[in-house]
Amino acid sequence: IYHLVAIDFTTGEFSGSLHKNKESFLSRLSLYHPKEMITYMGQWDDDQELSDLLTHLGTLKTYLGDDYFNEKFTSLYTEKVIPGYDADKTLKSHQELLSPIGALSYYICSTQQLDSFFHIKPFKLHALEGEMKVTLSTLRGLEIIPRSRETYQDSLLGFMDRTQTALGARALRTLFQNPLFNLDAILERQETLEYLIGNIDKLEHVREALSPIRDLERILAKVSTNKATATDLLNISIAISSYDELKGLLRKNLPHHFSSLKKSSLTKLEELKTVIKATINDEIGASLDKGNLINSGCNKKRDKLSSLRENASGELKELEEAYRHESGIPKLRIKSNNVAGYFIEISKSHSDKVPAEFNRKQTLVNSERYTTPKLSDFEKEMVAAQDKLEKLEREIFKNILSDVAKLASPIHDLAFAIGRIDALQSLAWISFQEDFVKPSFSKTKNLELSGIWHPIIKKSIKDQFITHDLTLDQKVFFGLITGPNMAGKTTVMREVAIVQLLAQVGCFVPAKAASISLCDFLFSRLGASDDILKGQSTFMVEMAETAEIVRHATDKSLIILDEVGRGTSTYDGLSIAWALVEHLINNTKALGLFATHYHELIDVINGMPEAKNLTVETQNNGDDIKFLYRLIEEGASQSFGIYVAKLAGLPNSLLHRSQEILTSLESGDSKSQSHQSFSNEQLSFFPEVVVPEKNEVPSYLKNLESEIQKLDLNNMTPIESMHKLLNLQEDLKQ
Repeated sequence: IYHLVAIDFTTGEFSGSLHKNKESFLSRLSLYHPKEMITYMGQWDDDQELSDLLTHLGTLKTYLGDDYFNEKFTSLYTEKVIPGYDADKTLKSHQELLSPIGALSYYICSTQQLDSFFHIKPFKLHALEGEMKVTLSTLRGLEIIPRSRETYQDSLLGFMDRTQTALGARALRTLFQNPLFNLDAILERQETLEYLIGNIDKLEHVREALSPIRDLERILAKVSTNKATATDLLNISIAISSYDELKGLLRKNLPHHFSSLKKSSLTKLEELKTVIKATINDEIGASLDKGNLINSGCNKKRDKLSSLRENASGELKELEEAYRHESGIPKLRIKSNNVAGYFIEISKSHSDKVPAEFNRKQTLVNSERYTTPKLSDFEKEMVAAQDKLEKLEREIFKNILSDVAKLASPIHDLAFAIGRIDALQSLAWISFQEDFVKPSFSKTKNLELSGIWHPIIKKSIKDQFITHDLTLDQKVFFGLITGPNMAGKTTVMREVAIVQLLAQVGCFVPAKAASISLCDFLFSRLGASDDILKGQSTFMVEMAETAEIVRHATDKSLIILDEVGRGTSTYDGLSIAWALVEHLINNTKALGLFATHYHELIDVINGMPEAKNLTVETQNNGDDIKFLYRLIEEGASQSFGIYVAKLAGLPNSLLHRSQEILTSLESGDSKSQSHQSFSNEQLSFFPEVVVPEKNEVPSYLKNLESEIQKLDLNNMTPIESMHKLLNLQEDLKQ
C-alpha cells in the first residue's frame, strides 16, 4: 500500500491518501503543486518513476533515518501536530499511515519552531472514489491550469476566475484539480449555479459581500507565528460579518453550503466579532506604540491611563502660562522629544530673565533648554503612565489573539465555507457573462455536443469563432480527426476536454447544448516537448505518456490524442498510430478523439463500425485555400501542408521544389504501396525521386502559362504590360 501525506503551508491543509498500487499513488502525487509538497522523506530511492516525478514537481528531498518512521519515536511530534491522534479511529484503521505522518510531523516541528500548530487544519483522508482522475500534466497540456504565474490569465482557470477573495481563488483551483465522479454532488453544484444565475441581483450582492474578505488562512498563520496585526483582527471580524450577510442571502435556498459550521461555533465566532469591534480602534494610524489601538470603554484601567495622558496637555499648558507669568518671558515654551524628554525652551535674548529654579539642560545656537523639579516630576509621571498604557494595550491585544487561536478550527471552517461560496459564485458569474449552458448527464456512454467553443480563443476573435458539433455514443465512441494544419483540429479536441472537465466540476459549459456521460479518467496527449534533463526525446516523452493512457484508461474514460507517432519515421509512426487506434477501439472502448496526419488511417476507420471519420472543412479553389473551421463527418481529402508553408513565408523556389517532389511521390511511390501492409524497409524521404520527369510540366510553370493566357493585351497600356512582365519575371527568379 502506498500512502501520501502532505501539507500546504499556504492554507494549512494537512492531508493524506491511501493507494493500493503505485500507479494510483503517482497519479495522486502528480496533482500536487510543487509548493504544496513540503518534503519527500526518501523511502523509495530505488523507484525511478517516483524519483522522476518528484524531480519534475521540484519537490524538496529530506533524508531521514528509519527511526523517524517509527511511531515509538515520533508519537510526541505527531501529538503536537495532531492533538489526540491516538484516539482517532480513522487513523487506527490505517496504521500504515502513522509512519509517514510521524516523519512529516517531526519535519514540521523541527522547521517551524512553534509551541502549537493551530493554523494547520486537522488531518483528513481524501476520498478518491468520488473524483474524476486527471493528472497535472493533462491539466497543463490542455492549458486548463497555468504552467506558471505569468501564464495564469492565458489558462482556462485564469479565464474562469472571477473570485473576490484569495480563499475563493484557491478553492476554485482545487475544484479544477479535483473534478467529480459523483452525479449527486455534481447536480448539487449545478443547482447552486442555476439559482445564482437565475437571481442575478442576489449574485451581485453575494459578490459585494465577499469583496472585503481577506485571507483568513494566512491570518491564522500570522497569529500562530505572533506576526498578526490589529488589521488582521479587524479582517477576521469583517469576514464573520460578511458570512452573516451571505447566510442571510443564500441559506434559505442553498442551505448545504452553510452546514460546515456548527451553531455553537457560529455563536463563538459572533462573540469574537463583538469583542474585536468593541476593542480594536479601526482608525487609520492607531497602533500599540501610540497607545491608541484599544477603544475607550472596554477596560476601565486603560481608560484611566489614557485619560491621564490626554489631560497632560492641559496641565502642561497651565504650567507654561505660570512660568511665563513668573519669568516675564512671553515666548517661553514647554516642549518634548524622544531624546531630551520634556524641557522649557527660552531664546538667548531672554537669558537674563531665567528664574533661579530653572536648571540648564541643553544649549543650542539660538536658545537654551531648561528643566524644573516640577517638570521632571510631571515627565516621570507621564512616562510611567505611557508605559503602563502601552503594556496594558498589548496585554488586551494578546488576549484577543489567544481567543482567535482557541477558535482556529471554527475559523478554518469559516474560511472553507467562504472559499467554496466564492468559487461557485465565480463559476456562476462567468457562466452568466459568457452564456454557458447547463449540461445534462446520461447513464450510458454519450458525448452529444452542439455549438461548443473554446472560451479563451472566442474571447480573442469574438464573432469570427466557428462553433463545433460532435456526437459520440455507445455504438460509435471513437472519432479520427484528419485535416490540414491550422484548420482547428486541436482546438476541437481541447473544447471537448474543457466541456467534460467543467461539467464534472459542476459548472456550466461553453456550448449551445451538451449531453454527456461521466468519465472516470480524463487523458490528454497534446503538443510535443523534450525532457532534456531526463535524456528523453520528444518521441520518448510522447510514447511514455501514451503508455500511461493505455495502462489506466477504462471504457468510462475520455481520451484526447493529437498526432501520436509523428516523432519517428513515417512507417514506424504510422504503424504505432494504426495499432493504437485499433487497441483503443477494440480493447479500451473509451470515448476518444484522435487527430492525425496519417490519412491511411481514414480507410482503417471506415472499416470499423465503432468509429467515425471527422475533419475540419476547407474550400480548395486552385491555389486559394480557405479554412471554414466547421467539423464535419468525413475524412480529409488532402493536407495542404505546402499551402501552410507558403503562409509561413517559405520562399517560392523551395515551395516549387516541394510541389514537384509531392507530385512525384503521389503519382509514383504511393500507388505502389498497399494501405493494408508495410514493407520491412525504412521509408526513404525521397524514394526513387531525383528530378521530375522531363515530359512533366511543373505546377508553377502551369500557373505562369495560366497568368499569360489571362492577359488582355488589347486593353493594356505599355506601362501596364511592362509592369506585368516584370512581376512574372520576379516570380520565376524566386
